[in-house]
Amino acid sequence: MFGQIKPLAWLALGFSVLPSILLADWRSSLTPDTTGPFPSIRPFQAEFRIGWTDIEAARAHVKISTEGSEVLRLSASGGTSGLARVLWQLDASLDSTTSRNGFRTIYSLQKENYASRSIITQIVSRPDGIWRLRENNPPGENAARWKQIKISPLRDLFSGMLFIRSQNLRPGESVSTIIFPGDSPFLVEMKSLGIERITVAGTARDAIKLDIRIHRINLKMDDRLEEHGKFRSGTVWLSNDADRIPLRAEVDIFIGYVFAELESIVFNNP
Repeated sequence: MFGQIKPLAWLALGFSVLPSILLADWRSSLTPDTTGPFPSIRPFQAEFRIGWTDIEAARAHVKISTEGSEVLRLSASGGTSGLARVLWQLDASLDSTTSRNGFRTIYSLQKENYASRSIITQIVSRPDGIWRLRENNPPGENAARWKQIKISPLRDLFSGMLFIRSQNLRPGESVSTIIFPGDSPFLVEMKSLGIERITVAGTARDAIKLDIRIHRINLKMDDRLEEHGKFRSGTVWLSNDADRIPLRAEVDIFIGYVFAELESIVFNNP
């Protein structure tokens, strides 16, 4: 779900379990690399709460802004809290920019700080494609280096979610695209299940319900799709209005039920 820092966002997206297969024709299922008819997102600031088995476990602050007329920017930060922080300490941030025309990734800087280690991931678009630098502290045996991600069309998490949001999303329609959050590329498939009324932050709202399936793409094995056994299924609800803001996400993973939910939002241009 766009607007979340990556370590928390992927909990909100969910993974399906799929036997490892070649599926040489999976590319034919990709949605054409053209943004849909839905208007671009309005700048806003929002707070999200993230929980595990109905208990709040983390919080995230999200800001979407513009840089001139051609660039959208996401700034997000958050971390675990309460009992969850005792079990898993995490503070993270994501700063990402994308082109308003086509939602093409420009640059992304992601920081993850755990109890005993940290990871800094940079994603940058160059004339020859998307490149990634992933630095660990303490460092591993091999020195960190820039690596080209040789698959396309490819977008980072922010650009990818904006691309999906722009599509029609009529009941029964699916969107399939490749998203690169910084570690591995994933085939992300979202199917619209129709309109559902849900209550978020004490207010009942109509929402577009999306079923999510995500498969890892193994670039070293002829772009084979692989299972991710820790993640099982996911659902996201977008507001069914002119803004299409993420209202809630739920995912069933190996440790149980995890959710992310909008708590408050302020638009910079009402």
